[in-house]
Amino acid sequence: MEAVEIIAEVLKYVAPVAVLLIVVKYMNDQQMERLKAEHQRLVRSEVLRAHLPLRLTAYERAVLFLERISPEHLLPRIPVQGKTAAAYHQELVREIQTEYEHNLAQQIYISVGGWAALVRAKDEIHNLLNTSLSEVGREAEAILLVRKIFEICSTTELLPTQKAANVLKADIQVYFQP
Repeated sequence: MEAVEIIAEVLKYVAPVAVLLIVVKYMNDQQMERLKAEHQRLVRSEVLRAHLPLRLTAYERAVLFLERISPEHLLPRIPVQGKTAAAYHQELVREIQTEYEHNLAQQIYISVGGWAALVRAKDEIHNLLNTSLSEVGREAEAILLVRKIFEICSTTELLPTQKAANVLKADIQVYFQP
């Protein structure tokens, strides 16, 4: 037998095996990709299942924060007797800051837009308090500051805290859509 015949004879057996191995490898790679995708889907599903209660709690706490800093809930919690407008204003600002710091970690579970709305509402409430203080004067009685804050709130169609709460509620509704 000549070398060419020997090579041809070997190729007769090796070529089909090589083609078969290539096909098997291709099919195996496809199967591995499908398994990997399925595994990633299952892991993501499990993470979402475990993460959802934490996220719901964060949104609940964020809305509660907004309720607590809204003037109609904030002002009755802090007594006005014997205080100047400046002292009362300082207590209000401190209360808002304390509430905010207490809820700061919630931003991990809240959307960027939702958290931005919350911070914007907090800042706008600060601005409302500052504006009210500047209108009544620092040495005025605290009750005059309270009246001015309520007066400004009564002319506002939708308080910043209500706007932010609406954003947060819209965010969380995504999880309950069919």
